[in-house]
Amino acid sequence: MEYLPHHAATIDKVIAHFAPLPEVEAILLAGSIAHGFARPQSDVDILLVVDSAHYAERVARSELTLYEPALSTYEGGYVDGKFVDVAFIRDVAARGSDAARYAFKDAQILHSRVEGLPALLAAAARFPVELAGARRDRFLAQFEAWHWYAHEALAQQNPYLCALAGSKLALFGARLILNEQQRLFPFHKWLRRELEICEDKPDRLIEYFDALFTSPGAAAVDTFYTTIKAFRDWPQAAQPWPMQFMQDSELNWRHGFTPVDDL
Repeated sequence: MEYLPHHAATIDKVIAHFAPLPEVEAILLAGSIAHGFARPQSDVDILLVVDSAHYAERVARSELTLYEPALSTYEGGYVDGKFVDVAFIRDVAARGSDAARYAFKDAQILHSRVEGLPALLAAAARFPVELAGARRDRFLAQFEAWHWYAHEALAQQNPYLCALAGSKLALFGARLILNEQQRLFPFHKWLRRELEICEDKPDRLIEYFDALFTSPGAAAVDTFYTTIKAFRDWPQAAQPWPMQFMQDSELNWRHGFTPVDDL
């Protein structure tokens, strides 16, 4: 992969700075540059894989993040990083959320002393196909519920609930599409970008997605809702959506479920 010259120079500085450190087992390029989303002013995102003892020390000190402008070779740039260990990557591969998995998607190995690291990264970035059906039912329940809440908010002229319901409707409509395409949810910053590059999606989806925020109201809500609903002959879930919504949004604290937003 080719980088912009100033990004390449910064990456070289990162490798020269961290590779000699005995606790650093691998350096990964991540973020917008690795995903191919970078702009000239984008920062350089890295993941530093350190030995487990050093990782535990950083956890104890609440020091798992890195912000280092001094390693940047361009004005306004900086290196943004996170510290992980091999056990963390294995946990992501076994049971990580989409956002946790997406952090390793497209990651490029800049330096490594970890045996089998490419295969481990591939496992961490894998879409959990075996969960797609159950997740679809949960996302559909949220989608139906927030469509209902959106109209309640409009009827009550409740600005807060309008904004929340519109955002949640957009989120779970998008998650349904990504789930159908077996694409990871990248967390919120790149959600729209991932929707854009989906090959199989409803016509004008991005336009209708944006309208929920640029022209909020009943027309935008219903257009987006009907567009998603018409895209597939969605299978009937095992239980009605109000019950699924209750389990995921009201009772999850009691049963220890992962919040549906964080899958």
